[in-house]
Amino acid sequence: MQASTNAVLKVLTPRLADRLRTFNSAARDLQRMGIRLHRIEPNENRLTIGPEDGQRLVSLQRAWGYQRHGTAGSTRYSAQFMGVEIVWSEPISYRDFASPSPIDLTFH
Repeated sequence: MQASTNAVLKVLTPRLADRLRTFNSAARDLQRMGIRLHRIEPNENRLTIGPEDGQRLVSLQRAWGYQRHGTAGSTRYSAQFMGVEIVWSEPISYRDFASPSPIDLTFH
């Protein structure tokens, strides 16, 4: 079957191309900084990173709009990096496992 019109289908609009360029640039900059990307979501303009990397970006003041959302089992964090949303989450007990304190196992 032949198409009735020969219109060119333009999928990548200038606006989408600019958004993808910004997204790719942010992802590459994070990787250059040694940050591992756990999930890449270009449609949502969002990158998921690890909790240590997220805290490092915030402490280096490379991310802005930092928000913390507590839930029943974990805490979800989000921030902006070069116009892209970065997110990470920590289980409630994450801090305990990351730097455990010594336990006294002596009998008294």
